[in-house]
Amino acid sequence: MNHKTDPNGLVSLAGFDVRLVLKKVRRVTIAVLPPFGEVRVTAPVGTPQATIEAIVSERRAWIENKIAGFPADPGKERRYGEGEYALLWGRRLRILPRVGTPGVLLVPEGMILSARTDEPKKRAAALEAFYRKEVQTEAQKLLPVLSAMTGLSPSKLTVRKMGRRWGTCYHREGTVNLSLSLAAYPPACLSYVLLHELLHLRYPDHGRDFHAALDRYMPDNRAVAAELNRLHRLSSAAWAEE
Repeated sequence: MNHKTDPNGLVSLAGFDVRLVLKKVRRVTIAVLPPFGEVRVTAPVGTPQATIEAIVSERRAWIENKIAGFPADPGKERRYGEGEYALLWGRRLRILPRVGTPGVLLVPEGMILSARTDEPKKRAAALEAFYRKEVQTEAQKLLPVLSAMTGLSPSKLTVRKMGRRWGTCYHREGTVNLSLSLAAYPPACLSYVLLHELLHLRYPDHGRDFHAALDRYMPDNRAVAAELNRLHRLSSAAWAEE
């Protein structure tokens, strides 16, 4: 069984880093363990890799939901290097690190991520700049449509790195801010957040009128918001090595 093993003794199966235990058991079992959601697969000795991988793949949704219930491992440092991934509009792309002019180039193999040096913080800055540009571009495409729909338009729309928020609105100034991290998630998430913040220009709080308007303009807004939060919980695992 030719599993790819990392320095911590984990193997890659169906996109997950797995602690594989081969012993005298009758069937393959999967467990997601505390404290950080490590995936452990126990299989009978001699089980073909393809068989184990197929079983793990079949349980993908269950495994992802279980992992989402655990905090990210604070000891697992992201380096934005070989073997890691980045999310772009809901797609998981392999990072191909390079040293050169900072920027991102999408290729069939994944995402070429260039920075002046190979320091993780430099690569992170290059990816954030790319995300900022992506969100700004897509938001400017959406804005005329949403403004025509709602009759609302911000005096200024900015994209920046944000902490726990996806967007903010300062209704007195008429400004809307969006998180650059939205570039990681499916386009519907950006539409939802932009509409949400635009409506705050008219409804400053989250009262009944605000939610009535949100339901009217985007009937599935609750489902989109739930999906955004679910994907955000999973995203700490999405960059992991395969």
